[in-house]
Amino acid sequence: MPAKLAPERNRGAIIACGELPANQRTPALLARLIGLVGDSPRVILISAPDKSDDDDIELEAMLTATGCAQLHRHALTTRAGAEQRQLLDLVEQADLVILNAEQPLKLSTLIGGSSLARLLRKRNAAGMAVCGVGAGAAVLCEHMLASGTSGPTPRVGSASLAPGLGLTNRVVIDQGGNASDRLGRLLAALALNPFALGLGIDASTVVVIGPDNVLEVFGNGGVTIIDPSEMADSNAAELEAGAPIRITNMRLHALTAGTRFDLDFRRAID
Repeated sequence: MPAKLAPERNRGAIIACGELPANQRTPALLARLIGLVGDSPRVILISAPDKSDDDDIELEAMLTATGCAQLHRHALTTRAGAEQRQLLDLVEQADLVILNAEQPLKLSTLIGGSSLARLLRKRNAAGMAVCGVGAGAAVLCEHMLASGTSGPTPRVGSASLAPGLGLTNRVVIDQGGNASDRLGRLLAALALNPFALGLGIDASTVVVIGPDNVLEVFGNGGVTIIDPSEMADSNAAELEAGAPIRITNMRLHALTAGTRFDLDFRRAID
């Protein structure tokens, strides 16, 4: 569950980014993201590199190009790293923490249940912004989409959920693939958990969830929102692995830059 809000404080922004390619557009996108947390913010980049830290180095370079002077990069390779006092002290003083990963489960198994995870929830409740980039975006949620198969048809077993960081329980995030590729696994995930909204985020696209639970989109792509609140029927519990799932009365929204969406009332707003 998300941490309780500190007295007389607003929760910090929860920021989810699709994949950020190393191109000319990304530094401008990052500059806008950094601008959300003020002038000269203290930024911590925490990652779970797969085989090399090339992606981290590229992201660090693009963040530096935005003028982000107070930037620290920390790569986690073991769970013990999420208990290091030096890292926890940096997070205590940060204005923005960015989580970057290639695989959601890699990052969640390193930080789940750790002092770092507890501190991130506490600091976000006290006003610090937390951003997830790529697979790191999926980790922000209480219900994390850990893996899934591509395709537009929901099938039993096409989506695997696992516990995430738990900054929000309002959404399940899928940051990978094209919209049609991730539609099936998002639908399958929501057939099992119709409480949350499904968010599919394109590359070079950012979703910002403010303390008022209003979501805003910016960037160069789109965001697909699937709302299962009025779902009439699903036979997911009756089927064998791999079988297509019947789901009726799901609502779908396609959002682009500048769109705002109220997560409480589940509607686009001006």
